[in-house]
Amino acid sequence: MVSYNKTSLKEIFKSPFSAETWQELLINLFHANRLRVSPQQISDSEEKLQGFFLGSIDTPDGYSIGLFRYDVTDGSVTNRRVGLRNLVKKFINVSYGEFDAALVVYDDSENWRLSFICDIKDAATTPKRYSYVFGDPTMQYHTPAERFLALQTKGIDFSNLRDTFSVDALSKQFFDEYRELYADFVQYITGKRYVKEKGKWVEKKQTEESELFANTFASDEKLVRDYIKKMFGRIVFLYFLQRKGWMAGNKNYMHDLFINSDKKDNFLDGVLEPLFFDLLNTKPELRPESSKNLPGSEDIPYLNGGLFEKDDVDPERCVFPASYFEKLFGFLNSYNFTIDENDTEDAEIGIDPEMLGRIFENLLEDNKDKGAFYTPKEIVDYMCRESLIAYLQDDIFSAEGNQLIRSFVEKLNRDGLSDKQRIYLRDRLKSVKICDPAIGSGAFPMGLVNLLAKLYVALGINTNQLGTVKRHIMEQNIYGVDIEKGAVDIARLRFWLAMVVDEKEPQPLPNLHFKIMQGNSLLESYNGITLADMTKANSHASLFDSDDSERESLVSDLRLYYGTSDHTRRAQLFNDIIKNVRRQLFAKGLTLPTGMDPSENSEFFLWHTWFTDVFENGGFDIVIGNPPYIQLQGNGGLLAKLYEGCKFESFARTGDIYCLFYEQGWRMLKNNGHLCYITSNKWMRAGYGKDLRQFLAKKTNPKLLLDFGGIQVFDSATVDTNILLFSKEGNRHETQAVSGSKQHKDILKNLSDFVRQNAVATDFDTSDSWVILSPIEQSIKRKIEAMGTPLKDWDIQINYGIKTGYNEAFIITTEKRDEILSNCADEDERKRTDELIRPILRGRDIKRYGYDWADLWLINTHNGIKGKLDRIHIEDYPAVKAHLDQYWDKISTRADKGDTPYNLRNCAYLDDFNKPKLIWGEISDRSKFAYDSNGSYVPEATTFLLVGEEVLCLYGFLNSSPAEWYFSKLGPRTGEGTIRWKKYTVEMIFAPHLSHSQNIEIENMLSVSNTTINSYNINSWFYKFYGFTFDEQRYIEDYFNSIVKNK
Repeated sequence: MVSYNKTSLKEIFKSPFSAETWQELLINLFHANRLRVSPQQISDSEEKLQGFFLGSIDTPDGYSIGLFRYDVTDGSVTNRRVGLRNLVKKFINVSYGEFDAALVVYDDSENWRLSFICDIKDAATTPKRYSYVFGDPTMQYHTPAERFLALQTKGIDFSNLRDTFSVDALSKQFFDEYRELYADFVQYITGKRYVKEKGKWVEKKQTEESELFANTFASDEKLVRDYIKKMFGRIVFLYFLQRKGWMAGNKNYMHDLFINSDKKDNFLDGVLEPLFFDLLNTKPELRPESSKNLPGSEDIPYLNGGLFEKDDVDPERCVFPASYFEKLFGFLNSYNFTIDENDTEDAEIGIDPEMLGRIFENLLEDNKDKGAFYTPKEIVDYMCRESLIAYLQDDIFSAEGNQLIRSFVEKLNRDGLSDKQRIYLRDRLKSVKICDPAIGSGAFPMGLVNLLAKLYVALGINTNQLGTVKRHIMEQNIYGVDIEKGAVDIARLRFWLAMVVDEKEPQPLPNLHFKIMQGNSLLESYNGITLADMTKANSHASLFDSDDSERESLVSDLRLYYGTSDHTRRAQLFNDIIKNVRRQLFAKGLTLPTGMDPSENSEFFLWHTWFTDVFENGGFDIVIGNPPYIQLQGNGGLLAKLYEGCKFESFARTGDIYCLFYEQGWRMLKNNGHLCYITSNKWMRAGYGKDLRQFLAKKTNPKLLLDFGGIQVFDSATVDTNILLFSKEGNRHETQAVSGSKQHKDILKNLSDFVRQNAVATDFDTSDSWVILSPIEQSIKRKIEAMGTPLKDWDIQINYGIKTGYNEAFIITTEKRDEILSNCADEDERKRTDELIRPILRGRDIKRYGYDWADLWLINTHNGIKGKLDRIHIEDYPAVKAHLDQYWDKISTRADKGDTPYNLRNCAYLDDFNKPKLIWGEISDRSKFAYDSNGSYVPEATTFLLVGEEVLCLYGFLNSSPAEWYFSKLGPRTGEGTIRWKKYTVEMIFAPHLSHSQNIEIENMLSVSNTTINSYNINSWFYKFYGFTFDEQRYIEDYFNSIVKNK
């Protein structure tokens, strides 16, 4: 048995494919136990391939792996993935055996692709392929050598094979190392570094800052981070570019450039910036003489496009020690860079352009306050497809015709489409206008670029024209905006890489300045003055109106800018456009601050100016994205103040910024256009979502609502999410709605099938909570509501528990209470003090049908009730005053205080604390209501209290399974899956008004002394009361059993 090491494996990977060497590897490393003596030939005239079935491997854990090889005579295996994917069908052949997966070699005589293909037996799951591309003698093949060596040690279990071909593990490893190098460069300048403490990123000073921090970057930390991000992005882009052989034909150009340089100590200013600006951003005939000193300068392409244009800070001096770049290039050189973005079904094991997006959005220390989370590829793919299907389907087609369109987009299958439909699809795809108003690093636009390109190929376009097709898509179909300049830079970078992958020769990159832009998507105004009319002619203007002349000139220049590829002409047009905009702003009485670019800032965005080609035709066909999740009341309510006067119907001061993005997206759409967002699902039930629900119900047609429930979609955030797809038309009251739960944690693997199998038609037509229910759930809900009245219509009062403003001073232990009492001067003070200090219950103390008091007490120095009860005077309680004086610095400056720092805040319902009441915690995984029969306890701020009619019967009902199940469908959830039992949602519960005799029955079940209350009896009583069927009772019980099981 031959044993391999890193060196021997790398030699195999660098060499052309050898059938003999591969057979030895199968025997010695993969332990193939069923190799055929003579490979069985497989012919494939359609794909022009010659194939062979080699045998199989039986893994120790009971899996069967088929072994195949194909000789590719038409094209290269390095980028020919679309055609090869169809070969998966060939592996499902009973004459070979029943395989769980396949290990396949594709050989084009120059390079060879080794693919691990799994999920080939499960009809409900799309096959997945993970590949290495070998055969390049200049490559290091660091990752496959390491992994195959580990496989040799661990053995050929199926899970080990998956790990060997894992893309996610490689991406995580790359990102972790990349982040540390990025942090090294930032720390060198600022002296600071983000480190993780208790699960959170905290910036800490590590070293003294460089003189560059003040001199070059004006002590602006964000400018430093954006500068280094862009520098890293440019370098990584060139690693992708050299993979194409376009850096003077040297696939290790960047590494060699550093190793052979005599300017290592000034490498950025002395070598990289001349490469960026004098070569890549300058036409060959205009390049300075000094640029010829760079290796292979005559063979470095002119790319333009904006990526390598100088920013304001670029001309300034910036020097890093040589060791920093040595470490960076050593790191980058150890990875395989693959230019084609991986998709959910076919992935090459290497660093693909999507990694640029992951890097940007997962640098959490920079994005911690932006509510930006990286959207998983499966979600992006699903939303892109559903948006295009909604756009392409039309009432002019029959149901069968629209189903063919769905099949075409989902499976890239044009079979069954008529010539008329194919022409219709081609024309619709060619003219579609799509925008992501919170583009982030470009996940959705890139998903659409790749999907649209695949659809063109499926319609029969020659794959040699893909470069031209992608250029059209980027220049005519896709638009995007983000408030963060760094996001825009990365998004443009990914677009340019998508262009490069399909070009045979280096071409100037498309200019994306007026396509992918920086700006505040929610504001088309500045200082309260609208900016939406700068390209809109005034219908009442005179013949010689100068304002109209400016507008016409602006529209004309924008069209010329879109249409020219000449760098000099485009630069002139850009200057003319910006000057025109500034003149129009000045005419409105607005002068922008020095340095603010009207086409690139974080204060506003000129939708109707920069995208005038879209809005003069009514707006966008599709708006898609993952808008940020930021509470408007955070940071002192800064965002709430900013957007309150912007006429958003969905605005709520306690709401979230993503709600405004829903409405802004609607504004951007043309009539019958479609919006598809993934956001937090809190708007569906939360109080702040009421106006948004009303807006969506009355002004849109919600077509699809997918609530992920407790399924965590984002790796970096515990937030419950939903996908909503609506059209800008009247509500047709037939939303396809489906809800997931933690039991459906694998639904991301095939969302389309999950929706098809589980969606129910639902009518969302009011501002009430949007609840997704199955038929049996709808029946249960109807029966509960038919027999009850919402608690908001009962004669009850629900309020928060007591708020002290500083619990450390006012909530004390029994030991501290005894100490205060012992310090009283006489019996009268002791008696007064004893009455003042009340037992208190916190949310965590509450159980179902009871509580576990934690021996905590409240110093109830209340502020009185106006006209009814005088406030507590601390002078009457010297021992209490002495205790509180220890906390004077805190209690005197707290916001929640009464007339004096010693008094608690005003509380109009102070008397309710002394009444029989229900108490429950705001956040709980289950229904947990306690009953305080004689008003002994004071509820703390994390609890609610209820007083009023029939409190004891409500105690039984609210703890019952029917009530808990009902509320589980209404209550907003936290990111941890627990429910928020807030006042406004509890008031929505339909509770039954029982007869006198029924009340007696419930009270008798609740008043059993010295024994545990029998919840089974109470549940059974309410099951009978509502007339639930056996299946409905079992459904409710199974629901709660699943919660307990999944804790």
